[in-house]
Amino acid sequence: MSDPHEVLTLEELAAFLKVSETTAYALVRGGEVPGRKVGREWRFLKARVVDWLMSAGAEAAHSETGGNNMDKTGFVQRDELGGEFKQEGGQEYVALWLPITREEKAAQLEKAARDGVNVSELVADYLRDWVKA
Repeated sequence: MSDPHEVLTLEELAAFLKVSETTAYALVRGGEVPGRKVGREWRFLKARVVDWLMSAGAEAAHSETGGNNMDKTGFVQRDELGGEFKQEGGQEYVALWLPITREEKAAQLEKAARDGVNVSELVADYLRDWVKA
């Protein structure tokens, strides 16, 4: 009998689910599989993964019968166009993939701190300039 507190890595999760690591990571990023980031690595309680697997069929049946699925809070989700977002504290946060390098991003953050301005405004200006180029 397995330990209910057994912790899995992303690689072990993929093997347990019998999917590729890419598929496992997509499930994690989509907020499908319950897990937690510890430092830079993902960790999963095996018992919670089993519960998730067992409840997946019930949730699908509930949604097919017109049940009201509430949005998951605090999990990264994908919208119908493939964009990523997360709802937290009644706010929706949208992931925006920027066409900038890490060095350019660091420079924008330094400039915002130095000038005491909002980083979002600097990024918006940067994107306007990028579109014009």
